[in-house]
Amino acid sequence: MFTIESRVYKSTEPFFWTGKGTKQTTGILMIHGFTGSPSEFRRIGYELRDEGYTIQAVRLPGHGTSPEDMLRTGWTDWYGHVLENYDELAAKCKSVVVMGHSMGGLLALKLAVERQVAGVISLATPIFLTSRKSALAVIMQYFIKYINKKPKTLSTLLDESCAYTKTPIRCVVSLRKLLKHVKGLLPQVKAPIWIGQGGRDGVVHQGSAAFLYERTRSESKELRYYAKSSHGLLLDQERELVYADIAAFILSLQVAYYGVKERIR
Repeated sequence: MFTIESRVYKSTEPFFWTGKGTKQTTGILMIHGFTGSPSEFRRIGYELRDEGYTIQAVRLPGHGTSPEDMLRTGWTDWYGHVLENYDELAAKCKSVVVMGHSMGGLLALKLAVERQVAGVISLATPIFLTSRKSALAVIMQYFIKYINKKPKTLSTLLDESCAYTKTPIRCVVSLRKLLKHVKGLLPQVKAPIWIGQGGRDGVVHQGSAAFLYERTRSESKELRYYAKSSHGLLLDQERELVYADIAAFILSLQVAYYGVKERIR
């Protein structure tokens, strides 16, 4: 447990922080991206904890340790861990909002189909990738184990997210299977959804956000583009605006749940 006075912004450790007041009954489950770590969510995690919400950030199997550990995992391992953490948090809170960055967004969307989530926050979730090279992983996995990552974002963002500098090829194949699987599930997503996309994202194609908006069947939808932000929009230069927009969305869910705004202050 970290106090406000001793905040840690760079750590691969998963974290759970109990909120305060009425809002602590709303849990926010945070799911990081492919080769990333819970460190992606520490800044916004502190922000939302200060608002009173209960926060749980998972560390997916094989992540936050070494690429060698990740090589032994696949998307079913990652999703199984998310499902387990959701059930634990749902047992403590009246409602749970699930927030996923990049691949974590795919896992969050699948969770929204299989569990009664209060809302989904999708951050730079891939439906279409800017590069087609990942398709080669199906063949490459039989010849090489890893490939060095070529940063498509600022080195400072990669440093704070504690992401791996090399990627297990076999896991890329598994990621592609997850993407295809979730793409087919989108019409079954009916929970309120907020979609955020960076305008300078060099990993996820801009069309992904619009596709998510169009294919999900949520009655309540929001789509936001951040022109100056890269794939790591939670840590990039517009992050405070992103945090404020996300907080407003979560508050709107609270208002809908409790009926009147005054009861959740």
